[in-house]
Amino acid sequence: MSYRRSQERNHRLKKLYNETKNSYGAGAWYDEKKRRYIKYSCGGRKYKKYLKKISSKKARKYKGDMRHCDYKRIFDYWWELF
Repeated sequence: MSYRRSQERNHRLKKLYNETKNSYGAGAWYDEKKRRYIKYSCGGRKYKKYLKKISSKKARKYKGDMRHCDYKRIFDYWWELF
């Protein structure tokens, strides 16, 4: 990761933290021990893997007419994460 990209990421996390620091479980938080901003995520890797498995199963069993990239639109698991 380049220096400019990491600076942009830090800037965005800091902005997100300042916008959501008074709300519960949203945005980012500052870790004193690591001295950096960390973005909240729900569920971690296992939850993402589970949702991807469910979405691909729904896409395989879909009976309608499906074109090239329509499998992404049947069940969009990305919006289930946030």
